[in-house]
Amino acid sequence: MNTTYTKLETWCLANRKLATAPAFILLLLLAKPSMMSLIIGAIVVCLGEMGRTWSSGYIDKNAKLATAGPYRFTRNPLYFFNAMIFVGFCVMASNPWAVIFGIISFTIIYRATMRSEAEFIAPIFGEEFDKWTAVVPMFWPKWTNYPAQGQFSWALVAKHREQKNALAMLAGIILFIGIHYFKTAT
Repeated sequence: MNTTYTKLETWCLANRKLATAPAFILLLLLAKPSMMSLIIGAIVVCLGEMGRTWSSGYIDKNAKLATAGPYRFTRNPLYFFNAMIFVGFCVMASNPWAVIFGIISFTIIYRATMRSEAEFIAPIFGEEFDKWTAVVPMFWPKWTNYPAQGQFSWALVAKHREQKNALAMLAGIILFIGIHYFKTAT
């Protein structure tokens, strides 16, 4: 592992799901959703989940380098769409303090994850990985003419259990609607 990781990043890398929990809990506790923030945020969350599904249909982890679909535009589309989902929940919460804390948390957690994964897969795919990383950015999508190889597969989506993630996103949306209902009913 790269020695430039901070202790916090190293812990977050090993405990990614646990590390994201405080940000989401704070988002829920500080939430002040309005009907408009719920609608806009839910749309963004759904678009993010659609992006995750799109990404999951192209990646066969450690078996073949994913360079088609969203992997032509960013090396980490799953994390990009996770960020989009998080932004959607921040919009639903409609509280800038929760957003600031969440962005800091997301950056700490996923920066280390993306670097660690790149270090892991670089030797697996060698020169092919080097050519891809020379053209395709690590996080922020950019239009590239990288010669993509691969086709979308619903079997890969199922293999990655993306339906569970979609259900979790739906539960999150319902939770924010419940918060809105509770806060406006009292």
